[in-house]
Amino acid sequence: MAARARNTDPFTSHEAAREAEASGRAGVQREVCLAEVLTKPGKTAAEIAVATGLERHAPSRRLPELRDAGLVVNGEARVCAVTGRMSITWFPAKGGE
Repeated sequence: MAARARNTDPFTSHEAAREAEASGRAGVQREVCLAEVLTKPGKTAAEIAVATGLERHAPSRRLPELRDAGLVVNGEARVCAVTGRMSITWFPAKGGE
């Protein structure tokens, strides 16, 4: 698993992804997000950020990486308690804990 940037993102995003992975920051953020999803399933990325103290965009970056690794899955969309907008929820993957 590695931090990533979209092919359409500028080179600065790709550099930031490499730095986040090399520094270990991305791995720590993934661990924090996964622990929150495992203990309190059904939160949105913004709710996870508030609950864990992560920078507000970190869960939005790390949760898809965890999903691609088969550790979490998307749940139903609902109104986020933090942003007030419709947002995807996150749950542990069956057998992925």
